[in-house]
Amino acid sequence: MSVEFQEYKGKRKKIKTTHKFPLIRLLLVAAAAFLVFQSGLIRTIVDALPLPGNEDVAVVDNWENRCQNYNGTPFTLENGLAQCSWILNDSSVVQNLPNTFLRYVASLRKSDVSKLHWVASLEDFSNARFVLHEDGGPYVYLHMMAKDSSYVWISKNTGCRFPGICPQLPMESSALPISDGFDFEGQESLLAMDVFSGIGEAPIQSVLPGIVIASGKDSLGYFVEIDHGFNVTSKTSGIGFPVEKLSVGDSIKVGSNIGRLSPQDSSAFYLTVRQNGLFVRWDDFYAAAHPVPQDQINEFEKSLGF
Repeated sequence: MSVEFQEYKGKRKKIKTTHKFPLIRLLLVAAAAFLVFQSGLIRTIVDALPLPGNEDVAVVDNWENRCQNYNGTPFTLENGLAQCSWILNDSSVVQNLPNTFLRYVASLRKSDVSKLHWVASLEDFSNARFVLHEDGGPYVYLHMMAKDSSYVWISKNTGCRFPGICPQLPMESSALPISDGFDFEGQESLLAMDVFSGIGEAPIQSVLPGIVIASGKDSLGYFVEIDHGFNVTSKTSGIGFPVEKLSVGDSIKVGSNIGRLSPQDSSAFYLTVRQNGLFVRWDDFYAAAHPVPQDQINEFEKSLGF
């Protein structure tokens, strides 16, 4: 019996001559590449490589850069001074100012658009010599050394420490010094009042703005008591002639006439200032609001040459 052998042929798939284009895969790869590019990873890797142009660049921290970092406009001035200026036309500009003092000054603006200028030495630009706020008129604030060697802001317009109350003299003279031989009825009264002297019928003025809380006549003559706010009140006594139509509830401006002295060659009136309910001597009260003498302010302005 004969046996026939046949060669084994494995099953093979027919090779297709055409393939489908892998569009979906290519789209997925492209999307992944785009996301990597957007994330900045490629840029980070390239920047980290020691390639030309990737060297660290030193940033110079000068006054111009600092001014521009706070959205200000820098100017170079004479006498070694520099200026950084802002146009206050938006609340975001005010909020971005570099310190609390500038933000406070900017908050006082009365118009929709005003200008603010920070002027300092080129060598120490963070320490301003003065600040100028243009808002219908120039308001200048000087950065000066007081008698106790501390630095304070002084309003050039008023000569007072800023911010704070700014009393002015009730007459063109300060309080008379109290001595053992001072001729005044009831020496004990001087413990609660200051004495001023002037030419007869001279006007007496309010030392601060406020509201009249009492008026009338007592043993010293006519009197007016004013609430100035900030826990400060004043009582002016010994008025020879009161201002007509001045009554309780009336608003008083600083420097407003509240009466006149008696018609004598030399006449006196009496002022009592209370702060937080306690009597304070006029000279101490006035000096606290004027920590820098006027002649020193004038010299400071001259030195700026601005």
